[in-house]
Amino acid sequence: MGAVQNIEVRGAKGGEKKPKAPYEAPDSLRSTNIAKILLAVGEGEFDGTPTDRDIYLDNTPIMDASGNVNFPGVKWEWRRGTVEQDYIQGIPAIESEKSVGVELRSDQPWTRALSNTQLSAARLRFSFPRLLQQNPTNGDTNGYTIEYAIDIATDGGAFVEAHRNAVSGKTSGGYQRSVRVDLPTATSGWVIRARRITPNANTGTIADTMTIAAYTEIIDQKLRYPNTALLYIEFDAEQFQNIPSVTVKCKARRWPVPTNYDPITRSYNGAWDGTFKQAWTNNPAFVTYGLCVEDRFGLGKRIKSWMVDKWEMYRIAQYCDQLVPDGVGGQEPRFLCDMNLQAKAEAWTLLRDLSAIYRGMVYWAQGSLFMQADMPRAQDFDYVFTRANVIDGEFTYGGAERSTHYSRALVSYDNPGNNYDTDVIPVTDLALQRRYQDRPIEISAIGCTRASEAQRRGKWALLSNNQDRTVTFKTGMEGRIPLPGHIIPVADELLSGRPTGGRIASVAGRVVTLDRDTQIKAGDRLIINLPNGSAQGRTVEAVVGRAVTVTTPYSVQPEPEMQWAIDADDLAVQLFRVLKTSRTAEGEYEITALEFNPSKFAHIDTGAKLEERPISAIPVTTVQPPASVTLTSDYAIAQGLAVSTMSITWPAVEGAVSYDVEWRKDSGNWIRLQRVGTASADVVGIYAGAYLARVRAVSAFDITSTWRSSVLTELKGKEGIPPAVAYLNATSELFGIGLKWGFPAGAEDTQRTEIWYGPANSLEDATKLTDLAYPQSDYGLQGLAAGARFFFWARLVDRTGNVGPFYPAAGGVMGQASADAGPVLDLIKEEVDESIISKELKERIDLIDGDGPGSVNDRINQAVKDITDALVYDPAKGYAKGDVVRLGQKIYQAQGPVAVGVAPPAEPWQDIATILEEAGALAGEVHQNTLDISELDGVVTAQAEKVDGVFVQLNPLYSGDTASYAGDNTTSVGVWSVWSAIGEGDYAQGKRTDRVEAKVGENTAAITTLSQAVIEGDKALSEQISTVGVKVGETAAAVQTERQARIDADGVFGRELSTVQTNLNGATAAIAENKKAIQTVDGKVSLTWSVRLQYTSATGEYKWAGVGLGLENGPGGLQSKFVIDADMFAIGQGGIVPFAVTGGQTFIKAAFIEDSSITNAKIGNYIQSNDYVEGQKGWRLNKSGQLEFNGAVAGGGRLSMTNQLIQIFDSNGRLRVRLGIWA
Repeated sequence: MGAVQNIEVRGAKGGEKKPKAPYEAPDSLRSTNIAKILLAVGEGEFDGTPTDRDIYLDNTPIMDASGNVNFPGVKWEWRRGTVEQDYIQGIPAIESEKSVGVELRSDQPWTRALSNTQLSAARLRFSFPRLLQQNPTNGDTNGYTIEYAIDIATDGGAFVEAHRNAVSGKTSGGYQRSVRVDLPTATSGWVIRARRITPNANTGTIADTMTIAAYTEIIDQKLRYPNTALLYIEFDAEQFQNIPSVTVKCKARRWPVPTNYDPITRSYNGAWDGTFKQAWTNNPAFVTYGLCVEDRFGLGKRIKSWMVDKWEMYRIAQYCDQLVPDGVGGQEPRFLCDMNLQAKAEAWTLLRDLSAIYRGMVYWAQGSLFMQADMPRAQDFDYVFTRANVIDGEFTYGGAERSTHYSRALVSYDNPGNNYDTDVIPVTDLALQRRYQDRPIEISAIGCTRASEAQRRGKWALLSNNQDRTVTFKTGMEGRIPLPGHIIPVADELLSGRPTGGRIASVAGRVVTLDRDTQIKAGDRLIINLPNGSAQGRTVEAVVGRAVTVTTPYSVQPEPEMQWAIDADDLAVQLFRVLKTSRTAEGEYEITALEFNPSKFAHIDTGAKLEERPISAIPVTTVQPPASVTLTSDYAIAQGLAVSTMSITWPAVEGAVSYDVEWRKDSGNWIRLQRVGTASADVVGIYAGAYLARVRAVSAFDITSTWRSSVLTELKGKEGIPPAVAYLNATSELFGIGLKWGFPAGAEDTQRTEIWYGPANSLEDATKLTDLAYPQSDYGLQGLAAGARFFFWARLVDRTGNVGPFYPAAGGVMGQASADAGPVLDLIKEEVDESIISKELKERIDLIDGDGPGSVNDRINQAVKDITDALVYDPAKGYAKGDVVRLGQKIYQAQGPVAVGVAPPAEPWQDIATILEEAGALAGEVHQNTLDISELDGVVTAQAEKVDGVFVQLNPLYSGDTASYAGDNTTSVGVWSVWSAIGEGDYAQGKRTDRVEAKVGENTAAITTLSQAVIEGDKALSEQISTVGVKVGETAAAVQTERQARIDADGVFGRELSTVQTNLNGATAAIAENKKAIQTVDGKVSLTWSVRLQYTSATGEYKWAGVGLGLENGPGGLQSKFVIDADMFAIGQGGIVPFAVTGGQTFIKAAFIEDSSITNAKIGNYIQSNDYVEGQKGWRLNKSGQLEFNGAVAGGGRLSMTNQLIQIFDSNGRLRVRLGIWA
């Protein structure tokens, strides 16, 4: 081969460049459907207004928490459910569409006049056959934009722009858009104008034809749906495949709540006076009460508010609002009610479901509706039953079957974090699972939206289910006392193993003698049924045989034969909650009750240990108590101070896994330590004194032994007892006493201050007033009578239970409520001035209208005018409806159009009157009837009116002087009756007016009576007004009586007002008696009666007097008042006036006063004791300054004193001592 050669090859492509294809954008305008939904959210007025974040479509909010809109174009309106709320425009409406088909051009607006003034809105429907533009350069086709506006001219005025918008996009197959424009109020009509703002293109590359396809006249039905919360929502239907579910989250309807309650902070301000206000709340007790008294959908139509036990409801509500741990380190209200009542339900079923929220029940007893809840009672127990007051002394105990015991609860609740769908939370009791295995129960927690509350409900259900021990017994009339929910102690010695109940043999003060021997000891509680039907317990101070001395007297002195029971620390009385009481055919009462353990509430709320009460001394187990208990003391140095510690030790017990330990110092109360698993326990910081401790063993099955006590042991510790308070002062307050005390040095370990008081200066008879936590150092005792006096003592109690001495040690500190009459009178005046009866006494009496009530005069005058002005019938003339003609002595009225030649009395003429006129005199008789039935917007209205009467009119020309009415030419007499009736939908009105009148010139005498009855929906009104009046010249007299009865949504109203008036020479005198009764649905009551007299002279001098009685709601609840408003008030009999008030002063001729508090007094002659006999007994001080004191009995000696001399005489009247200036 030869050498390699490099050959270069070159080339090029043949042909030409390919052209670009034109682009056509897809259609972006499509005609869509708009979904409009009107939801009745709830009954009654709602408290809250939702936002876009609170309205959910298919569980998705319109706007999320970050402000992003999930559903663009959604419109909505909200109505809270008030009585006067506005209607929602367009829902529902009557629509009438009219086709137009006119092109709308930029140089030629479209206008249309609308003359129907009942229209609410108009809607224009625009049509775009094609909307696009083509680029002439490259042939691309895209969308186009047309801007337009709608104007309105009202009652011939100038045009005002009502809507401006634009259509932007592309359509090749047609697009339509509707626009609604609300019309303002008009008297003659509107002109609506549509303008195209974007000029017409008029070119082949742009398709922009815009036509007005039709317009629609809209009449909204304007339904307000009062007392119904409404949500109107409107959205593009293309956003959803189906109509979405709509949910709203907001504060719902308002309920009656106490006036001192703040539902937001759940706080109660001061004492409640029993009145209510309307406010939002989710407290289940107030919701239950509202359903009981609400008359629109609740029980209010069947029972009254006073039949519901609102005071127990108030206690339950406070218990619901108490804060408890929420399980995540915070606190929350114990019970809430967050629920929707969406369907009709049987009343008792609904009330039971609602009361289940707060572990309660609702029942009817003794004519009232009671609410009870499983919660701590205001008192420990209500009534004691022993074998002594039970028929045959027989108690029957029972329990549930094993198959009905549960150990795990599956609680369903509405979870807000899951769109309020139902979630289930399990609650397990390990002890019950060990005993009964795994036995679940399903619970639906109504109104519950919190997992923590669902857990509490589950714990309560399991615990209550496990505490299933019941007792049933029969008794006599005492069975009426305990109601369902009450707590009853049951003392059954057959179960307890020793006597724990019986009857009282005798009572002497604090010493109660029992009817049998017992093992009662100091420190136990003696529970007694008192004569007032309640039970009360007192701590035992000492026991001598059967005589038991208690530390504090009972509030009511016990009586022999009343029942007693013993509640001891080693043998507690059984406690049961009443479930049912029934009366047998024999007249006996049978009571069924369920065991009650007061410690379960803390166990449910906080997980505290459930304490078991030792109800029997009969051994039920082999676990033994410790062989012995030993006490020793030691001390250690802590922060420079010597701190003493008591050590309690005992030998271990076979089979015991833990121990309960209690101790007490001297004769104090037992103090329990935390259960321990070792054979010792320490108490740090003890005082020196005598100590006693006791220990019991606890087995693995939670079975306890009897107590083993130590010997009484003297231990060294902090010497002495807590010191006395440094001082205790009492200050006088209006209807109260203020206390202030100080803490001395060395009282830093004080736990509380005890305040004791009594009416006498005797510490033995004093009772504890209150316990106040350290370091509070003041207290106010309120609600006392003016001048009330008490004696007070205070003592300190330290953290280990040691009690200090009382201060003062002997006589107490005296405190007295203010006896100054000035502030009391000012307070009374303020209450009186604010009362309804006082305001009625101050109101001027309205003048009586001389023409009488209503428009009867106008109607009568028109009837007379129709008759007297009637023209003679003309047969050659036609007549319209309502024309009046005269034919002979008859007057006829056309009831419809009358053709020529149709003479009365043929149809449609109606005979309405008879008239006789001769020689200046006119006499007539009228019997005119008017009937009418009309229809407007589907509402039919029927009206009827009847006018009957006779009248005489004289027109002579008198001559003579003024007294003979010279120049007057009119005398008229008439007797008339006007009846009318109107009916329209749920409105009905009937009215009758009778009038008798005589008139000569300007002098008149008339009697008028108006009677009216009106019904409108659930409102009713009846009233009658009678007036008798005369007038001669400028002198007049009138008597008027008004009676009115009314029922509406606010309450019931009744009133009778009688007024007598005279007028002479410009001076007016009037007397009015007013009787009024008002009851409102919120429980307020106002009953008033008053008589008022007033006089106004011609010169304007005004004077009045009045007296009134009233019964109305005040600061202290329902209060009665008697008020007299006069310059002078006196009481007299037989010409003697023993009591009078005038000029701001009170005068009393003679008075007997049991107890009096006087700030200042002036004695005109003398003051003396009621047993005074000169020189023998009693005492006397006369105005000369001489003072005489005699012995308690006659002949016991006496003392005489003047401003210069003191003399003392013995029992024989002999002068023994003489001091002073000797004459």
